[in-house]
Amino acid sequence: MQVINNNKSLAEAIALLENVQQSEGNLLVQHFKFTIHSLNPLNMIKEKFNETISSPNLKNKIIQETIGLATGLLTNKLILGSSNNIVKKVLATVVQTGIARMSEIDPKSVKKNGITFLQNVLSKMKING
Repeated sequence: MQVINNNKSLAEAIALLENVQQSEGNLLVQHFKFTIHSLNPLNMIKEKFNETISSPNLKNKIIQETIGLATGLLTNKLILGSSNNIVKKVLATVVQTGIARMSEIDPKSVKKNGITFLQNVLSKMKING
């Protein structure tokens, strides 16, 4: 810091400190506005949604989840059929839940086995239909 010997250097030092204070105040206001914007729940949801949409694996995830869901529902329908038996209903729900969990744990295996299963079932339906 410089030594202040007269009124002119005092005025210059005051002006310099006022400029520094003004600049820091502007930065503080900008940071505050950014923080408010970042903590807004709607903006958080928008950012997360945009992040998810721009994810390179989104298509694969959707396909894997769809195959897992379709396989589970079809298995449920095949086990249950048109039966009103409570044991079959419970068994079908357990199998459907198991397939859904497997699709979360090992989606590639479910995708591979699910496609094979769906092809077999659909080919049998075509022959029988």
